[in-house]
Amino acid sequence: METMRNMASSVTGEPRAPRMSHMMSANEGPMDIISKVSGHSKGGIREDDGPYYTSNEGIPLPDPNHSKTIGGIPIASDVHLFQKQQHFNRSKVLERMVHPCGSGAFGYFQSTTDVSDMTKADFLQRVGEKTPIFIRFSTVTLGREFPDEARNPRGFAIKREGNYDIVGLNWPVSKLMGRCLAARVFFCRDPIQGPDVIRSQARNPKNFFLDYDATFDLLGATPEGNHAGLMFFSDHGTPDGWINEHGYGCHTFKWVNKKGDFVYIKYHFLAKHGQKQLTEPEAIRISGENPDYSKMQLWDAIEAGQEIEWTAKVQIMKPEEADAEKLGFDPFDVTKVWPRKDFPMHEFGKLVLNKNPENYHRDVEQAAFSPGSMVPGVEDSPDPLLQFRMFFYRDAQYHRIGVNLHQIPVNCPFMSGSLSSLNFDGQMRVDGNHSGNKQYAPNSFGGDRFRPDTAEAPYKVSDNVVSRKSHYYHEGKLSEYDQPRELYKNVMTEQARKNLHHNTAKMLSRVNYKIIQVQYLSQIYNIAPEYG
Repeated sequence: METMRNMASSVTGEPRAPRMSHMMSANEGPMDIISKVSGHSKGGIREDDGPYYTSNEGIPLPDPNHSKTIGGIPIASDVHLFQKQQHFNRSKVLERMVHPCGSGAFGYFQSTTDVSDMTKADFLQRVGEKTPIFIRFSTVTLGREFPDEARNPRGFAIKREGNYDIVGLNWPVSKLMGRCLAARVFFCRDPIQGPDVIRSQARNPKNFFLDYDATFDLLGATPEGNHAGLMFFSDHGTPDGWINEHGYGCHTFKWVNKKGDFVYIKYHFLAKHGQKQLTEPEAIRISGENPDYSKMQLWDAIEAGQEIEWTAKVQIMKPEEADAEKLGFDPFDVTKVWPRKDFPMHEFGKLVLNKNPENYHRDVEQAAFSPGSMVPGVEDSPDPLLQFRMFFYRDAQYHRIGVNLHQIPVNCPFMSGSLSSLNFDGQMRVDGNHSGNKQYAPNSFGGDRFRPDTAEAPYKVSDNVVSRKSHYYHEGKLSEYDQPRELYKNVMTEQARKNLHHNTAKMLSRVNYKIIQVQYLSQIYNIAPEYG
């Protein structure tokens, strides 16, 4: 053993670079990196200061312009050439199946109202406290290179400190003459229809054209989807960039306090500077002139020193109020909204974006969101789409970037009170992995470090029968159309209705089958005859 130590001490070679050098951030862990990238901590070297370029193994690169050849023919022993091409061939992660085109920024959430009586979530316990956030904005069903201003829903996904995600859309609260509908609705309420919704707005697999037949065919066959469909064809389908839109958490969640009592809530994030939409001709013009309009709008505003702000609000419903028969709508149906006159909004904080990412691939493209990432004090509800999304959003990211995605700085829970996972190994595991822990629990070696106080609050479901019968209050009823009718008749302005008619008719005219057109028209006739 002593001989080994002597041998090690006698080894000479190029000295290890000092830790003060950037070294591609290899000297830092993901928590150090994201703390600096998010702006939470200052200082540190943020750009490469290496004296020379190297391979991935730190071997100096001799030449940027010439391969190693024999008589001008590249040869396999040029490891630098091969590594460069092999890495390039694998340099893109899988495109997101949903929300592939987007951008984002860092900032903070600040609590502005004491809500500690309703939730034990730590970041909501102290008025005035700031916590780091990252928000990613996106279109939903269109590809990574599609123009930002194409007609589409807009994703609005928030990541707080790497351990709490809220995923939602931009479809807004509208108000006219005191009538309000608090909206973020989706096209389906049963998770089995989720892939169908996305595929119906995707490209035709036969010729890769935009498939208007599919879009209208599915909407014509799903009455519940036409609340979102109405928003899709309105000018809210073409918002003026990322920063001029509201955001909504979509699902119903629970806030649980320290006593174990809970209330149901819906999140709303209202742009402080107001929301703006583009008309269809404006959106088409901008898409042609600048396909990256929304991305550049956000980036340029922050580079100019602007702080982009949203007011964070919640609607609150007591458990005893969550009765579809009494309410006239199902509060856990994501195709429906909670009327603001019955469930007013309450401010609890603000979101502020003030720092652009350092690197798009690392900080934005590899950002992974899941509504299943909830901190103690925030829990799930009987919303069936939420229940399944809590699984498949994370599973989609495991497929896309791997099970160790928490090691990527933007996804790292860098301000968590503890990070001691019992999930081990997997591709590219580079942290402590087991860190001395046994790979099973419970065990006899300190394997009882659990937190019973964070167990979820119990709640009731409709019955205890396993079947495929419908539990949806509105299914097969004309009440399916009540809320979109209210939106159309009493919330939209006359000009908004005219634009809706124009946008719908123009897209419907591209449908190739009369049966699809008739079926869809029958749906919007049920919303309002004059719309059909």
